[in-house]
Amino acid sequence: MPTCAICEALALSLSRQPTGPPQMLSRPMRAPLLALAGTLALSACGSAHQATTGSFHATPGIGSADTTTLTPSSLSTSNPASTFAPTHFATRCSASHLKLGWGGRISEPTGQHTLSLTLTNASSAQGCYMFGYPEIMLTDSRGRALPLRYSRTGDQVVTSSVPSQVDVAPRSTAYVTLNKYRCDAGELMNATMVRVVPPDDYSSLQLSITGNVPMDYCGPGDPGSTVHLSPVEPSYVATISQP
Repeated sequence: MPTCAICEALALSLSRQPTGPPQMLSRPMRAPLLALAGTLALSACGSAHQATTGSFHATPGIGSADTTTLTPSSLSTSNPASTFAPTHFATRCSASHLKLGWGGRISEPTGQHTLSLTLTNASSAQGCYMFGYPEIMLTDSRGRALPLRYSRTGDQVVTSSVPSQVDVAPRSTAYVTLNKYRCDAGELMNATMVRVVPPDDYSSLQLSITGNVPMDYCGPGDPGSTVHLSPVEPSYVATISQP
């Protein structure tokens, strides 16, 4: 018989009214025994209960749903897409992936000459990414590089934001913006072509800027001989300095 059952039986027998003189116990003697029996019964039953609950271990995969560890991705939300990190393309964009284009005319502050360029993923199936600043070269009609200084610190037009990875899906476009001050004292060389090397690449793309905004060389030390360059960004707005 289990310990709990023995103690309970003992307590019950002591609490019953005796049936004859030989078994009669005095009231003073019976009270301590009843108290002791009750204590033993409760202690034994409590120990038995603790041993039962403490020895239970759920086995994964066998009715143990309460032991499942929930992670953020396994929780139900009102917007399931928000539980997944955005996809980043693993392939770096090279010149062979891209098509260089003109971003269109821009309303510039007084005295500023701004050139917006687009880099479009020409693939219809493969995405790629860019990170950082492209290499830029402005050349004249004879193919000579203008001795301009290129700055990556931003100015009143171009953003000074640090680069971040830009994912370019198939047929999608990334942006780069160039800005310089006008040549107040006249220009020494006129740019007719821009060459762009994508970040971490060695091959260049080129685009005619004849008839576009003047991107000329003003001479050594002239403020208009510095070109401020944005990093590659996912939109034109991101290439522009924000107030």
